[in-house]
Amino acid sequence: MKVKRLVPLLLAAAMGVSVLTGCGNSIDGQKTGATLEGEEISLGFMNFMARYQQAIYDGQFTGMFGTGFWSQDLFGEGTDMVTSVKNNVAETIELLYLLEDHMGDYNVEITEEELAKMDEAAAKFMEDNTKEAISQMGATQEYVKEMLRLNTIQFKMQAAIEAEADTEVSDEEAAQKTISYVEVNSKSTTDEEGNTKEYTEEEKENLKKEVEAFAASAKDDFKGAAEAAGYTVTENKSYGADEETLDAALIEGADKLKDGEISPVLTGEEAFFVARMESTFDEEATESKKKEIVEKRQSDHYTEVCDGYKEDVKYEVNEKEWAKVTFDDLFTIKQEEAKDSEGAEEDSNAGESEGAEEGSDAGESEEGSDAGESEDSSDAEDNENLGDSGDAEENAGTEE
Repeated sequence: MKVKRLVPLLLAAAMGVSVLTGCGNSIDGQKTGATLEGEEISLGFMNFMARYQQAIYDGQFTGMFGTGFWSQDLFGEGTDMVTSVKNNVAETIELLYLLEDHMGDYNVEITEEELAKMDEAAAKFMEDNTKEAISQMGATQEYVKEMLRLNTIQFKMQAAIEAEADTEVSDEEAAQKTISYVEVNSKSTTDEEGNTKEYTEEEKENLKKEVEAFAASAKDDFKGAAEAAGYTVTENKSYGADEETLDAALIEGADKLKDGEISPVLTGEEAFFVARMESTFDEEATESKKKEIVEKRQSDHYTEVCDGYKEDVKYEVNEKEWAKVTFDDLFTIKQEEAKDSEGAEEDSNAGESEGAEEGSDAGESEEGSDAGESEDSSDAEDNENLGDSGDAEENAGTEE
């Protein structure tokens, strides 16, 4: 599970945050948080980006994991969540400013109208959140606007960079077959008490005969015969030349079938298989695979370009001051806003995408999962409608 990067744009104007617990914000925002090619990035802005991300997670995870989840390694990165999120925020800030530096390469611009909408959204953010939350988060209208500006640049830059990728995919490259199959464990069985018992060679032979009997009876009604034999059918599994999840014996046997044919018993490493070929060329699955290939090309190209921007540039985080950014106090988000923005967050944290599943470095994409990546056009709507969240509920008060 990858760490979500920064924040959905629409949510920025309607989060409705209040402080759940707090002990004061001792950050000196005027200090330098990092330098990029000698240009200073304020600790105040970096603190806001980190604390705002914290508020998102507080709203998502406190109900599921309790208030101690920040000390846990929820993302499997070998460190606690505070460290993971702060590292990702610092990496993302570097990438966002590098993308800004290269706007001219793609004729990307921010219009005056967009800047005006950002002003409105930033002002609404300050109005919609409690004074205590604003203070704890270290938020200012300028910081909120800067976040929106950088996120908008990122979205436009990613779209322009990904547009360079080759979108032509041949049927041969994407071709998908679709099978249904039964898998019967040939290694062991579990008794009534839950104990695992390895099969003897004789038991394996007897089991194989049972599966062979099923295969012989399955020609007219594969699913019905499986149910009668007590087997479960995995239906409509599509695969192509790059398939890595299915057993090799199953693939080899299935590849010999024509549409509608049933395989003999196929002996895998730990299971017997019987397959039915649903389609030797599944048009719908093939089209879906083409889209997946194009998205991966785009994601890989975006990652490559972003990695290139980071080469030979000097980015240094002021570790002494950055260490002062802590998540000791917690935030709570009004349920209405949290629910309304749930889908946006999954897709658009700093324009992040899945699919790219997947590396964890800034600018790297997987099932598109890293900093600065976007999954779909819903981010565009967020960018075009900055400040259009006037339905936001009145902000919640500080909880005792």
